[in-house]
Amino acid sequence: MLANRERLLNTLVDLIRIDSPSGEEDAIDESLSSRLQALGCQVQHDSFNNIVAKLPGQGEPLMLSAHMDTVDPGRGIKPIVDGDTLRSDGTTILGGDCKAGLAIVLEALASVKESGGAHRPVEVAFTRHEEGGLVGVHHLDFSLLSAKEGVVFDGEGPASRITVAAPSQNVVTAHIKGRAAHAGLEPENGISAILIAAEILGQLPLGRIDGETTSNIGRMEAGLKRNIIPEEAFLDGE
Repeated sequence: MLANRERLLNTLVDLIRIDSPSGEEDAIDESLSSRLQALGCQVQHDSFNNIVAKLPGQGEPLMLSAHMDTVDPGRGIKPIVDGDTLRSDGTTILGGDCKAGLAIVLEALASVKESGGAHRPVEVAFTRHEEGGLVGVHHLDFSLLSAKEGVVFDGEGPASRITVAAPSQNVVTAHIKGRAAHAGLEPENGISAILIAAEILGQLPLGRIDGETTSNIGRMEAGLKRNIIPEEAFLDGE
């Protein structure tokens, strides 16, 4: 089963010509939904209007995903095929991110259909508003998907590069409560939130934890006046 290079390029050019800045994906949604239906997929939309399509098959399903939107300036793109290079006319972006991913998924489905052979079920997730902070995928209704494996066509570098992990972070905010008291008159009645925070920090593993994990407390805020035992302290870290 081989991809049709000419068809892939034509599909990509067609998709690039459809304006789809973040938040304005309706036109490309319509085109993609129509193409997916023509390839034998059952197409539906979740409450955020992400596309979820399914091609029946045998075995465990595989998810293929890309996003529909582009960054600006992405209106009126004029794609130019220059030998083995596809570029814009210089007045806009090209929109390869992520129109190339959309075209690849469509070509993969077309190639599967043409082969006539047995294949795994395929689940397609085309999301909206990725460029604005992964908004579409955060609203994706995962109950519509059953695949445990998937490929997202939105990486950097050569096509042969497969990314199996990406940086992420867990944000920690701690609110420590002590008891305020006058530091000169009745210090024994106070509980210093700063002292509690210091004791906590002294027990935390900070810096490089292992080959892929780091830990840091980057901000601390506490106290109101130098002669008042601080009642509250705040720590922010990741």
